[in-house]
Amino acid sequence: MQVGLATTTSSSAAALSRGSIDAPQSVKSRKVDETPAARNPFPEAALLSTRPLRYNVQLNQQLTAVQQADSYLSSTETQLLQLRHAAGQGKAQEQAAGLDRLLNRRAQLSGGTVDRQFNVRLQSQSQVNFTLPGSEKVLSSPGGETLVFMLGGAKRELAAVALPEEGSPRKVLTHLNVGLGRMGIHASQDKNGQLNFSVDESRWERVSQQLSVRGEGHNFPADSFTVLAARPEMAQQEGLEQLVARPDGGRESQLKLQQALEQITGQRGKLRMQQERVRSRIDEMATPYSPQQAQETARALGEVLGNSGSGFSSLNRALSAQANVQQATVKNLLG
Repeated sequence: MQVGLATTTSSSAAALSRGSIDAPQSVKSRKVDETPAARNPFPEAALLSTRPLRYNVQLNQQLTAVQQADSYLSSTETQLLQLRHAAGQGKAQEQAAGLDRLLNRRAQLSGGTVDRQFNVRLQSQSQVNFTLPGSEKVLSSPGGETLVFMLGGAKRELAAVALPEEGSPRKVLTHLNVGLGRMGIHASQDKNGQLNFSVDESRWERVSQQLSVRGEGHNFPADSFTVLAARPEMAQQEGLEQLVARPDGGRESQLKLQQALEQITGQRGKLRMQQERVRSRIDEMATPYSPQQAQETARALGEVLGNSGSGFSSLNRALSAQANVQQATVKNLLG
């Protein structure tokens, strides 16, 4: 048994001398932890390492939205200034045509970040506020009627609303929103008791032309659907469209133009503040380490790697010796 063990050990040593590799040992965290860490970077190191896309995707989306909104508002502002200058010379038609193109393509050029009031919408969809003539009686006299709303188009949508027999306007609004919410329409009541509605601008064309309702004879006829003529609130978009139609309309046109310029100037000021916040966050992400901290971390890592060669060789020889012991020798040793 002793001879067999000696022979095995000798062959193992020969194999090790031929196949040993002086590779660095896996990096230990003990030395790195000794480096100074008196900093509070953004984003947090843990989140950056586990979810690196969380911040740059969000910031890219915000920055893209800000750039789209600012680009559109800048183009519109320039066109309005040119129109005002041309109107003073009686040559406003050409500039009015340019403004008309910008208005017609507002949603596409701004990426949906500028609404009809020329307010910037970076985090939410552009909305259209409107009223439905005759809908106020539903609040004052619900009568337990069941209303069936239909939204026409390529894909017809139906929604039923079961009104209470009687109740407060708030209760009736709750019932309306449960049904109309399926069509993306939200109902509300202002301080004057006016029943108002809102919908995403992308759905406004369908709602304005193809929304109808059928009742049970109390508030709306039961034999057929009644088309609801939605009336949008007056917005900057409509005011500028009137200006395009009559660019030489005198003082009224100049007033609308000035109001639009003031609105755009205010919104661009808010965008500049948003741009500074986004740039600040990007700068903080781009430099999580100061030069001194980076040097200290690199020095500590170099020491760990430099001292790891001998330890790896010893461990490799021990593991190789165990792996190359013959099966018969192991059986003899275990008795």
